[in-house]
Amino acid sequence: MSIKTILAITEFKTALDNIRLATAVARAHDAHLTVLNIGEVPNLPFYGYGGHGFVQIWSEECDQRKVELAEVNTRMDQLLAREGLSYDLRPFLSSTEREDNLVARHAIYCDLAVVLRTAEQDLNTIEKNAIDGALFDSGRPVLYVPKASAPETSGQRIMIAWNARREAARAVSDALPFLKKAQEIDLLVVDPVVGEEDHGQEPGSDMALILSRHGLKLTVRTVASEGKPVSEVLLGTARDLKSDLIVMGAYGHSRLRQNILGGTTSEMLENSNVPLLLSR
Repeated sequence: MSIKTILAITEFKTALDNIRLATAVARAHDAHLTVLNIGEVPNLPFYGYGGHGFVQIWSEECDQRKVELAEVNTRMDQLLAREGLSYDLRPFLSSTEREDNLVARHAIYCDLAVVLRTAEQDLNTIEKNAIDGALFDSGRPVLYVPKASAPETSGQRIMIAWNARREAARAVSDALPFLKKAQEIDLLVVDPVVGEEDHGQEPGSDMALILSRHGLKLTVRTVASEGKPVSEVLLGTARDLKSDLIVMGAYGHSRLRQNILGGTTSEMLENSNVPLLLSR
């Protein structure tokens, strides 16, 4: 299993600032890089019942955004041409409501979708929709790259968040191209429950055996949450271990329930300062 086509999803306003994150991943895997550069259609102004004048203003704003998107695309083309990578650029103007569908349509035709975070504050709508569309509708793994991370060196020490569930098993399988390049691998089990229907007689050992057959060596670690949120435990342990990539299953619940209740995945996306390899 290898990664040969990468789809990088980014907001066009900050694309030039963080494209290095995507080029580092593509270079590490000697992969073709496709950049999905998304601009959002301006909101239609609402002033009472509106009128032709307001529609005209909105149309002009859309035209201006298309021009800005084209300018960014040209500059990115010039930048990537100097990187010596195989690449193509796909600039799109989209409404917020259709961004997840746009991402899914393109993510289906890649080995890995990379979502580039644009800033340190809360996830913006494009980032949320990109993660949602790729994870729920494309069947592809997602590498979520925070702006503060250093992807040039990420993946040297990987932490697997293991809970003996379907999503985690899928994530481990999808992460094999990264795991085979890693220098150290830690498999972490939070609050393990011994038993055949839970984590087995020796929590984590079954997955460690599977990975050993791929020629991988890893350390199994168990930790008690002591009432802390699982996301806090994962991030704290990753910090202590100096992990530079976390592999984990994402969104164990339905899309609707996850949106209503939140969960570990959402908390990790908001708070992690190291890349996350997510699968569902």
